[in-house]
Amino acid sequence: MDVLQEMPALLLVFFITAFVIWTTGKTQGFFVRLYRWVPPILLLYLLPTLATNMGFVKPGANIRVLAMNTILPLSLIMLTAIIHVPDLMRVTRKGLLVFLIGTLGIVIGGPLALQIVGLFQPELLEHDGADAPWRGLVCISGGWINGTPGQLSMKEVYGSSEPLFLTALAADIILQNAWLFILLYSVKVQGFLNRWLVGPVPVDFDMIDNAAEDVVQKQKRMPLPGIKIWLVLAGTYLLVILLSRISANYFYARLGDDDSNPWSFLAKQSLWLILFSTTFGVVLSFTNWFKPGIRTWTFLGNGMLFFVIATIGLQLDLHNLTLNPAFFIIGGIWLFIHLAVLMLGAKLLKAPWHYIAIGSQANIGGPASASVVAASFHPSMVSLGILLGVLSNLIGNYANLLSGFIFKWVTT
Repeated sequence: MDVLQEMPALLLVFFITAFVIWTTGKTQGFFVRLYRWVPPILLLYLLPTLATNMGFVKPGANIRVLAMNTILPLSLIMLTAIIHVPDLMRVTRKGLLVFLIGTLGIVIGGPLALQIVGLFQPELLEHDGADAPWRGLVCISGGWINGTPGQLSMKEVYGSSEPLFLTALAADIILQNAWLFILLYSVKVQGFLNRWLVGPVPVDFDMIDNAAEDVVQKQKRMPLPGIKIWLVLAGTYLLVILLSRISANYFYARLGDDDSNPWSFLAKQSLWLILFSTTFGVVLSFTNWFKPGIRTWTFLGNGMLFFVIATIGLQLDLHNLTLNPAFFIIGGIWLFIHLAVLMLGAKLLKAPWHYIAIGSQANIGGPASASVVAASFHPSMVSLGILLGVLSNLIGNYANLLSGFIFKWVTT
């Protein structure tokens, strides 16, 4: 890596990352109003993109590789290790089952929607090359189940080109915000929906275990982690890097890099970095080791994630930005399948509509927006929205890898 040549781009990324972190911490003023309409993640993509497209700095390709291969895995370990799995199991059984049914709807809905639209536009079923549409769609799947970490992970694992990723990102933002609006509006018609789902039984919103809400509140007042936890993190990180390299080399020696082989993704180090980072993070999440320093790990993990996003922004060329109508058609069918699966599952479980809305947004939007949807139904639902959103982060990479494999299978 030519340090002097890419230093301006590196400093720019650091500055933009710090700026977005600082402004998202504001509780009042201009940026609070701005972020109601413009997601902070969009700024992390857009500001570096404008800088490179206007010629202020050169795209730092090596910076992006460094971020993806070293910083992203560390961020994933941190953000997964702070999830305390036993706490997640305290959510109501029906709420948890409806959420998981929604995840299944996303995993199978995307490939099925692509197959349906592909009957009319066969070119969408193109398999080979970094611009194959399914590679962009799996990035949308990553964003819908695991937010930005999932989106970035699937881009690396399945090799979407930069222009295709930018197209998928634009479709993702528009579809996701439209879906949030629909779910918020559904509060007004929940009575009608509940009569079909559960019958003439009044819905009791006070069914969330108080201990779950205690977990959310305790996360706001924790001490900083000690040296032993830093050593555990360092050891875990080194183990992830080592095992990922060994696994990638093993499969490369047997499979090569022939993209026509449906198992060729096993030879990519990025796959193993994401898989091992998530898995070791899950293992650590069963302990209480990272929970006392949850504020520190959340801040560091998100900060690293923001940096990775900004490095991708350096590579995006606005001349390649297109709003592909096919992506919106596929996305609309995809959301319909997701909703249909949720409705069927909820009907069988006799679960009320608010579980569908919260479970859907926990998958597609994550903890923050899921809590907004939950609060629109009843304040007692907020902790459920947060915990299910966190659970989406926990299982997201596994679900997305499965979805990506199905995408690849239906286009082969």
